[in-house]
Amino acid sequence: MNDISDSTAALLAHNSAFIPGGVSSINRIIDPPIAFAKAEGAYLWDIDGKRYVDYHAAFAPFLLGHNFAPVNEAVINVLRNGESLFGAGPSRLEGHLAQLLCQNIAAVEKACLLNTGSEATALAIKLSRAVTGRQHVIVIQGGYNGNHDEVACNVFNTLSEIGPRVSPGEYPLRPIGAGTTVLEQHLVHAINFNDLESVQYVCRRYPVAALITEPVLQNIGVVRPRTGYLAGLRALADEFGFLLIFDEVKTGFRHALGGYSELAAVSCTARQSRTVFRWQFSAAGAAIWTIWRIRSPRAVRSSPAPTMDIRWPYPQPSQRLSIYWRIGPSCTHAWSSWAR
Repeated sequence: MNDISDSTAALLAHNSAFIPGGVSSINRIIDPPIAFAKAEGAYLWDIDGKRYVDYHAAFAPFLLGHNFAPVNEAVINVLRNGESLFGAGPSRLEGHLAQLLCQNIAAVEKACLLNTGSEATALAIKLSRAVTGRQHVIVIQGGYNGNHDEVACNVFNTLSEIGPRVSPGEYPLRPIGAGTTVLEQHLVHAINFNDLESVQYVCRRYPVAALITEPVLQNIGVVRPRTGYLAGLRALADEFGFLLIFDEVKTGFRHALGGYSELAAVSCTARQSRTVFRWQFSAAGAAIWTIWRIRSPRAVRSSPAPTMDIRWPYPQPSQRLSIYWRIGPSCTHAWSSWAR
């Protein structure tokens, strides 16, 4: 490790005594390590007081910047008012959040709030199997949709691991680490992104319950869908009867209020109930995953409300991010520099 400060090295050593690698998520391991102490707007400060422009944005949930005052105040008010994770019965706050989601995202008819992304995709796949009575699942080579066995495979692979490009067809499964049963189940099929012929190939050979994909692949670089690809998936889902799962953790709210599926004009007909979405947005210094994923169960179920209630001009998705986000001079300055 190079250029690591003494204070960061000491903190990493301390944490490593109690946490494998010193960090709870391997996605947060960077070289050289930087230990951040606070954040505001578009900026981060490390434990030595050095300031950084945050283009990473915690994998993008901070639409309004770090520690956005109205969101922080909403969380504080919830804590002061005695709201809690009640453990039984309906609650006012979760109903209000679900209502906002359904009203603002045309493709969403009802919303279920969960704790993690892997929980979300695991239940989405389980739901697809229950609805269809089938077992097989299609995943995308190079896509990441969680750490459970059905999808924890075929993300970062070399040519020697998967061989040359296959189309139409599927790739050998390559789990993301030890301990998985994916190779023994023979129920998961990894195919190319932007390859409708391979979807047909698998569906003609196996009873497919679901296809799960990000609308835009973003773990192997940014791979955009070709014109007509997402609409083609919708048509094939209707033809073969599988559920189409769009994992919009990264694209949800970023490209349009209705997500990338809105830009792609994925139909919202009666069959749209056969499409499942996974989303995220921010609240008070923590990532909040909604529709299929939500963090910090006690207070943050209220804070998405002010996040979604803050309106900004959204007429054209091609407009600069600095126009989208009314997040104060400091954050606007940093984002507008990136958006030029």
